[in-house]
Amino acid sequence: MNDREITLRRAILEELDNTPRTYLQPGRALYASLRLSVCPPPSDVEFSEAMRRLEAEAMVHCEVDALGSLKWCITSLGRAALNE
Repeated sequence: MNDREITLRRAILEELDNTPRTYLQPGRALYASLRLSVCPPPSDVEFSEAMRRLEAEAMVHCEVDALGSLKWCITSLGRAALNE
């Protein structure tokens, strides 16, 4: 894993950790926030890849709402990784 991936993963986990525990953050809102907080802004591919890896490692959880939008939250494993 390179420095860029580590930076994106940490930014994603921090953003999700700052939301209420029962709230699922819409993927578009999460991506928009990352584009403002990470320099240079992540590409769509970088964002999707980071989210896919975090989900595979059970650090984030994704649900699809009735309209087909992805919504994300951090898991307890993600919180533990963030606090390391």
